[in-house]
Amino acid sequence: MPIEPLVDTLIDLVKENIVAKTDITSDVIAGTKVVNVKNSFHFRADQEIVLIDDGYNVEGDPHYQIFEYAKIKLVNNTRSITLIDSIQSNWLVANNSFVQKTIGHSPLYDDNIYYGDREVIATDQMAVCVEPVSMSNEWFYLQGGLNEDYKLKVMIYGLDIKTEQGMRILSRYTDNIYQLLNENIHIGVMIYSAPLLDNVNIGDTVIIVADTPANRENLTITNLVIPSLKDLKRMYQLQDNLGTNFWFGISNVSVGGGLIRLTMDVPSTLDFSLSEYAVIRKSGYYVWDSRADAATYGVVQKGSAVLRASEIGWYGKMINDFTFPQKALNVPEFEEILPNTSSSESSESSESSESSESSESSESSLSSFP
Repeated sequence: MPIEPLVDTLIDLVKENIVAKTDITSDVIAGTKVVNVKNSFHFRADQEIVLIDDGYNVEGDPHYQIFEYAKIKLVNNTRSITLIDSIQSNWLVANNSFVQKTIGHSPLYDDNIYYGDREVIATDQMAVCVEPVSMSNEWFYLQGGLNEDYKLKVMIYGLDIKTEQGMRILSRYTDNIYQLLNENIHIGVMIYSAPLLDNVNIGDTVIIVADTPANRENLTITNLVIPSLKDLKRMYQLQDNLGTNFWFGISNVSVGGGLIRLTMDVPSTLDFSLSEYAVIRKSGYYVWDSRADAATYGVVQKGSAVLRASEIGWYGKMINDFTFPQKALNVPEFEEILPNTSSSESSESSESSESSESSESSESSLSSFP
């Protein structure tokens, strides 16, 4: 597998779980502790959040250059969280207000998460770089199972090196990302996901999704029932915010009326509802073993700046399945040989003579056989 999609997968994992943004779905009025959100899936009790709206960069707006920090007491359900303390200001849907996770009053932003390390980190905020390091391999099983071991490093940068608080914030970010990587040891790479358009209940065999070119390309028939290690990338699963999973194959695809109807090869044993953001997922590559195996803390020189920095080592193992016998692709190319009349006649004469001699030899042999 190419290294690039693996690095992108870790970047997306950090964005979804450490940045973790979601829009509010109703106005949050000063004095309330309950915040209604679009999706609370990536939030947990005791985590710190910040409320932001479009007025942050608008001079004269009540929220110009203003965040409001809060701490989660309870995640009530998929669309609601309760805070420990009351909100101090009004945050309105009309102003595109949203909630974002933060650590130590220092939010991490999507734009500050990079593919590969940087000689200069051009920000005075938290930054994360995911750097490819190496790939090694060994034969894992006969008939083509090549185990590929990928190594990456995750760099976490913070600018403030003069205070104890700066080091505390960096340590918290490092610990959170370290924990996140070890909670996703079977991470899927190049995942394709599509939301369901109707609930799937226990016993159902049909899934309905939108008729889009991407869905037509990725959601196709497979006759597998029980996934093997090498064929797992061909399998599908239903998943929702409740953490339930159901693996299956697709036995039929029907398209019409702007919808795609997918028939599962086995009935669902669980319920999957739109209210819990049920989706169908297809894994491109399966990481069967991974771990964040080390973390270091300190300071580094980046250009003219000295930054607080941490480094987390990560490895992941995948099977690259080869088919044997392999076709030889290194056969030399020969120049075309054009027909030659004289040589052709000579060849025919020679073949006739050889045939005659062979016939005579055979007759002689037969006559001497008792």
